[in-house]
Amino acid sequence: MRRALVASSLVATLAGCERSERPVPLAPLAEGTPAPSAGSIRPLTSRDGAAPEAAPLAPPDSLPPGHPAVGSARGAATAGAVTGTIVVASSLAARVVPNDVLFLVARSAASRQVLAVRKEDGARFPFAFEISGADAMVEGTAFEGPFDITARISKSGDAIPAKGDIEGFARGVAPGAKGVTITLDSVRQ
Repeated sequence: MRRALVASSLVATLAGCERSERPVPLAPLAEGTPAPSAGSIRPLTSRDGAAPEAAPLAPPDSLPPGHPAVGSARGAATAGAVTGTIVVASSLAARVVPNDVLFLVARSAASRQVLAVRKEDGARFPFAFEISGADAMVEGTAFEGPFDITARISKSGDAIPAKGDIEGFARGVAPGAKGVTITLDSVRQ
């Protein structure tokens, strides 16, 4: 029954897509006539004999009312950025290899919601990091703290934590914190 319903819906949809006009075939070029070059072909708007005038660009100070300033989106997204350094505990340094992938995850300390994620290939330690709202997985997610930040070396390169990954944490980090140190000191079991 369900297949019949799907099939009838498909037939109805395709029937509505039929074109009533047929494309006009192009006339072949006369023998000895060179093919037109890309620069010699007129745009469709020139069929009336005159090319349209390009509209002048609006000056940057003439944005519509309420429009944010151009270039401010990145600035707003990086407001409250947390910066610092990720180091590897000396007892685990031998387990870190150049093709490992580093993931940095900022969660809300209150709700545990993931707010931002960064992926760094080929990180060398100590590694200077920055994570902000610009790293949000879902655009528009508020980057509001305090944060619990997890740094994790993924042995598989996968974002999902797995056995053998090396992790470190910073808890209760305030928005805009500078000089945060995260030590990769535990192996995920």
